[in-house]
Amino acid sequence: MKTAGIIAEYNPFHRGHAYQIAQTRAAGATHVAVVLGGNFLQRGEPALFHKDIRALAALRNGADLVLELPQPYAAATAERFAYGGVFLLGALGCVDMLSFGAEDSLELLEEGVRALGARRFGIELRSRLSGGASFAAVRQEAVRRTAGEECAGAFQKPNNILGMEYIKAANRIGFLPEFLAVKRAGAPHDSGRPEGGFASASALRGILREEDGPSKAQPYLPEGVAELYREEILAGRAAEPELLERAVLSRLRSLTLKEIAALPGISEGLENRVYQSVRRASTLEELYGMIKSKRYAHSRIRRIAACGFLGVTERVQTKDPPYIRVLGFNGRGREILSAARDTASLPVSSSLARLRELGGAAEEFALLEAAAGDQYELALGRPGPCGREYTQKPVILP
Repeated sequence: MKTAGIIAEYNPFHRGHAYQIAQTRAAGATHVAVVLGGNFLQRGEPALFHKDIRALAALRNGADLVLELPQPYAAATAERFAYGGVFLLGALGCVDMLSFGAEDSLELLEEGVRALGARRFGIELRSRLSGGASFAAVRQEAVRRTAGEECAGAFQKPNNILGMEYIKAANRIGFLPEFLAVKRAGAPHDSGRPEGGFASASALRGILREEDGPSKAQPYLPEGVAELYREEILAGRAAEPELLERAVLSRLRSLTLKEIAALPGISEGLENRVYQSVRRASTLEELYGMIKSKRYAHSRIRRIAACGFLGVTERVQTKDPPYIRVLGFNGRGREILSAARDTASLPVSSSLARLRELGGAAEEFALLEAAAGDQYELALGRPGPCGREYTQKPVILP
């Protein structure tokens, strides 16, 4: 038994994701465990489909076990997203391989990680941070001066960046799996156009929101997935982020300056700019435009707004995940869970109610998860009632 771990959003699950799982099995993995982002993701928006639907699509197409990445990590920076996922795979205690997509080779990514830990990189980074450029631009320049052009170029590619964060996180916690960098096939991340029979998740979200979107998206989805998505759309269970817009603005307007200062991503007095902008903006895009600058990227502002809406603070987001929540599994997934009974260093359960009863950080995370689920229902075409997080059963396949 050789278990590989993958950290993903599957928003939505598509052929590129199935390709990664297949390549992971070809590299020797007999079992595949996925840590999946939940209701609100890195873009600061609700996922297109509920987590159980995305888990089902994955289980039908090569995954064996799907675990939940807690909400504080799901709507976070690449560094914290990666840390949360890697921490959970390490805590499972029986994961032998960590698989991730990348635009470049594993060797180049490992060189990038070494550059980030170099003394010279720290000096170069600190000397440039006060110049007003974005952190990403400053980091890339510091890497260029530390390790050269090729290594710095790796930091321009989103999958590479996540891959390096996975390696960093594993090193940080002393988790030593075999790393597998699967070369990304087809369309680049966030590309608006399909390429080589593959379409990015960003392009597919747009296609699926069109009239008869599942039929148009079908060439880029694994077998059976288009029909699954069609059923969700027809039932009014696809998220429409604009439906939450006034709820998000309302919540942000209710925050005090001190509460905004406590959100992840707030530094250097940014809370003042957010506080004033929230009181003037009448749409989220207007809000993002008011706050965005050369220093503060659009993605950072979106995550700040999402965390403010969901009640995720910097204090919570920097805590280690306190439990392992199971979203779904098949027969091989049962074998992973059976092995984890002897190896896991965190409580494992599919029941959020049981995990909440553990108290402490587990209760705090469970309450945030449940609240995010309740808000997510309002993003659906046909909103559901509160409490689904406590009643949803895990997806179980043979």
